[in-house]
Amino acid sequence: MDFQRVSGLTAPDGHAIPGFLFVPDSPRGGAVVCHGYGSSKEQMLGVVTAIAEKGIAALAIDLCGHGDNTAPIGPAMRDEMEAAVAFVRRFGKTAVIGHSLGGRLALMSSADVMVAMSPSVMMQMSPQGKWMFENLPSPGLREPYSGYVLELLEKLGPVPPHGRPCLLLYSERDIQALLDGATALQAQLSGAEKRLVSQDIRPDVQHENGLVRYLPRWFNHSELRFNRSACETTGAWLADHLAKA
Repeated sequence: MDFQRVSGLTAPDGHAIPGFLFVPDSPRGGAVVCHGYGSSKEQMLGVVTAIAEKGIAALAIDLCGHGDNTAPIGPAMRDEMEAAVAFVRRFGKTAVIGHSLGGRLALMSSADVMVAMSPSVMMQMSPQGKWMFENLPSPGLREPYSGYVLELLEKLGPVPPHGRPCLLLYSERDIQALLDGATALQAQLSGAEKRLVSQDIRPDVQHENGLVRYLPRWFNHSELRFNRSACETTGAWLADHLAKA
């Protein structure tokens, strides 16, 4: 297994896209691994490992405004994603695996197959979710104001319909608005398959405060990228479907 820091990957406007690249011996394809809002490439290494162990070259990137990517946060992250997809096409068939915001970007990409881990697609963000983004921003995130994520999602636009294979992977007790969003996604993505992760997730709590009741769901969503069962499911599904693509 060869590991390297990517230095030659750039967005269309010329800014550098930082990344970690893991290349197995005789790779069977390439995959871009994309973090969620307020996260970074380092926090996706469990997913990267699960993919690379299946013989797929894995490129984890930092989106603009996150981690080592010094470009301003904004919808240009779609162009960054496409630049990364083009980069890994040297290894054959391509995939994008993303968590949360990264899952939404994965479904919007030109990859041959995709895995969206609890993608940020919903009819409306709950008041509790909005409060979390506005009052507990990630310290590694460079956003113009707390809660900018809502403006960003609007600027990115909706997930376009397509028929390519994609896995929609959620926690069994995920944020309800995201679970509800899966219904609309399956209706417009004819190649979509939904699975629920039930192992190693937090239980619901009974409490009079709505925010307290919401917190276990928030953690289940956030921790899905670290969940062993989710990582194993992603690696196995991807290896099978990338071979068929």
